[in-house]
Amino acid sequence: MKKLLSLAAACLLCAGMQAQIVSSRSVSIKSAQKQPSETQWFLRGGLNIMKLTGDGAEDTGSKLGYNFVYGFQKPISTVGTYWGMEFGLGSRGWGDSEDGYKVSQMAHNVQVSPFTIGYKYNITDAVAIDAHLGAYVSFDYVGKYKEEEDGEEVGSASIGDWEDWKRFDAGMNIGVGLWYSRFNLDFTYQRGFIKTWECNTSNVLIRLGVAF
Repeated sequence: MKKLLSLAAACLLCAGMQAQIVSSRSVSIKSAQKQPSETQWFLRGGLNIMKLTGDGAEDTGSKLGYNFVYGFQKPISTVGTYWGMEFGLGSRGWGDSEDGYKVSQMAHNVQVSPFTIGYKYNITDAVAIDAHLGAYVSFDYVGKYKEEEDGEEVGSASIGDWEDWKRFDAGMNIGVGLWYSRFNLDFTYQRGFIKTWECNTSNVLIRLGVAF
């Protein structure tokens, strides 16, 4: 009788262990299924301080514009590095004024950043510094050159009348941002490599973002 009871107890113990293993595997599978994607999508937008740089840009000043992008960041290692892409709308141009005379130029464009590489350094679980470097291409779809004197417009031209203005641009983005949970404050310098009027695009982007 004792042998039968011992054998029954051993069988019950084995069955209990097996059920526990199966249950643990089931919980692990469910947890893995509930894990969010590693790819982080985000929206980012804000202010663009626009100007031109290079030969012929000495007499040009700055002008305020905008930049809005939709993109993603995908980790490429466990140490914080990632790669990403962005698509959005932006502006470029310049402006200057003196003794009541004001001149400004602004072009609106579609921008694509086909490749960005970055590194996120976590200060805490919720706060991270984000350094990034990438490339962009853009196309100006509309724009205007305007002259004003004492507040009245005295001359203007559409983008199609700018004989030496090149609508295509390509260059680099280099910047650093601060993440707090899903929210982001980003500072990026954008430098164009294609000359227009012997000048290059020079933009400073100050943008707020949110990830989802």
